[in-house]
Amino acid sequence: MSKHQKHSLNRRQFLKSAALLAGAGSIPGLSWASTGISGNNKLAVIILRGAMDGLSAVIPYGDPLLAGYRGALIPEDSSLLKLDNYFALHPAFTESFKLQQSGELGIVHAVASAYRERSHFDGQNVLESGLDIAMPNPSGWLNRALQLQTQQQAMALGQAVPLILRGEASVGSWSPPTLPAMNGDTLSRLQKLYDMDSFLGPRLLEALNAREIVGTDMDSEASLTGFPALVDAAASFLNAVNGPNIVVLENDGWDTHANQGTEQGTLPRKFAELDASLAQLKLGLGSTWQNTVVVVMTEFGRTVRVNGSLGTDHGTASVAFLAGGSVSKFSSGSAVTGPWPGLGESSLRDGRDLQPTNDLRQLMAEVLHSHMAYDAQLLREVVFPGLSTTGFQRG
Repeated sequence: MSKHQKHSLNRRQFLKSAALLAGAGSIPGLSWASTGISGNNKLAVIILRGAMDGLSAVIPYGDPLLAGYRGALIPEDSSLLKLDNYFALHPAFTESFKLQQSGELGIVHAVASAYRERSHFDGQNVLESGLDIAMPNPSGWLNRALQLQTQQQAMALGQAVPLILRGEASVGSWSPPTLPAMNGDTLSRLQKLYDMDSFLGPRLLEALNAREIVGTDMDSEASLTGFPALVDAAASFLNAVNGPNIVVLENDGWDTHANQGTEQGTLPRKFAELDASLAQLKLGLGSTWQNTVVVVMTEFGRTVRVNGSLGTDHGTASVAFLAGGSVSKFSSGSAVTGPWPGLGESSLRDGRDLQPTNDLRQLMAEVLHSHMAYDAQLLREVVFPGLSTTGFQRG
């Protein structure tokens, strides 16, 4: 038995390690549907690059201080998708609101990685490495997780394998073709040509298998493009027999320094795109949705105050979404889970940012433990080294 195989959880190990994670910095209110833990459970990670404005995505409309900070960015009260008497989803999140109402969307606000500066490059480095600081050429935390459970497979969907999946564990990758599709005869000839090549042969086979799973004729005018194409592929891969049970997608364009918009504009369009992608993924997954958790996260948040260009600048805490049939309604009874720092001047970080009170690493550790059967202690020691057993209440 290999050292990685020894780390695979059996039922007794899971029950024993559950106590280690419970109360060890866990985010209050987070709970899971009782679908059990099995090899059929799926995970999709969506990285929003550019720093999503969490205060516009999930609006603390019930705080009387909000209008003074960013009145120019708050939609009309009548258009807000109110979750309770304090928080509301932006009007663009119509499908997400339905998911939340049916217990299939969880929201963690005031959440951040360990990063506390304002560089996109370094912020994404820390987000994807799972470490405390930005480091040159680190491995990704999801790749380190894959090294612990070798029976799990992951696929990167996009033009390159992101840092979160880089490391010693082998992962697949797929991106929509930019050239016309090859016909069957050409592919058959290529297979014969590379059949005996120990390096190119397996890689060609892997590419052909991915092509077969996605099953899209890229010559067709009906083919999806852009991010919807990646979402469509994600559903195909997660549904495939013997396909990957983990996929990672990236979505750019969240750096809204100017003309951010309220109900129309750059950010509302991005919200609508994200909202549609979650609905598209649920539809594409079909029954697999019940065994799936979708995590949506970003490298950091944006300033509480609107800037002179009717946008927001780089901040600290943002919001994370959990979607899927395996996400239950929060046991706390609150629509938005985790400690909330408030918007009082003394509560802001550096007098300008939403204070982080929830640890994004802890959130991902809980997802990996509760949904994907990872050992709690190994998550703290290997996947997220240095993860506090108490979490952080202030950043």
